[in-house]
Amino acid sequence: MSDAAGVARAVRAALGCLAREPEGALAARFTAPLVTAIVAESTNDEWLVPALERVGVPRGRQFVLLGQDGGANASRVRAHAARLRDALSLAAFAHDPAGVVYTAGRAADGTPIELDDELREAEAMICIGRGFAAAGRVLGGPYLLAPGVASGRTRRAFEQARSRAGERAALALALEAESLAPVDLAVCHDDRGHVVAGRGRERFAALAREAGLD
Repeated sequence: MSDAAGVARAVRAALGCLAREPEGALAARFTAPLVTAIVAESTNDEWLVPALERVGVPRGRQFVLLGQDGGANASRVRAHAARLRDALSLAAFAHDPAGVVYTAGRAADGTPIELDDELREAEAMICIGRGFAAAGRVLGGPYLLAPGVASGRTRRAFEQARSRAGERAALALALEAESLAPVDLAVCHDDRGHVVAGRGRERFAALAREAGLD
C-alpha cells in the first residue's frame, strides 16, 4: 500500500482511532480552535484537512507549511502550495530556507534553531509525512520540522553534525529542535503505508529507539 491513496486511507484510519480513544484523543489535544500549523512534506496531503476538521480544527484556523531544501525541487513545492490554496481555500506556504525565520531557541551546543517565521504565531503544530526507522537511521519524523522548515544556517548545522559525528548527532539535534518547538501531533507513515500517530516527542523518541540511535 505504497500509493498515495493507500497512505491517505491509512492515515484517516489512524486519526479515527485517535479520535475514539478515551484518553489522549485528538479532541483532547486540540481543546480549542487553535491556530494550527500543519508541517508537511510536499506530497499528496489534501486529505488531512477534512480529517482534522472532524476533531474540531476549523479550516480557517489551519495553515500548511510545506518543507523543502531550497534546491531543485523549490518550484515544485511552490506549485504544490498553490494547488492546496486553490483546491482547499486553505492558507498554504512553501518554506524558503533563505526566507524570514525566527529563533525558537538554541540547542545545548549553542546551535541556533531557526524556523520558518510562519510558525511564530502558531498555537499548535502537526507534523505529517514519512517517519520511520531503518538500520541506523531515521527517515522523516523529527526531520520534517528541522531541518525541514529550518533556515539555511540551521540546515548547515545539521550537515556539520552528521559529517562530524554521524546520524546519532543529527537526530539528537532534531529532537532538541522539537523540544524548542513542540509538535502536538505527529502522523508518520512508512513507504508501505503503515501509519502511527501520537505526540511528537513520543513518536520521534520511539523512532530513535527503533533505529538504535537513542
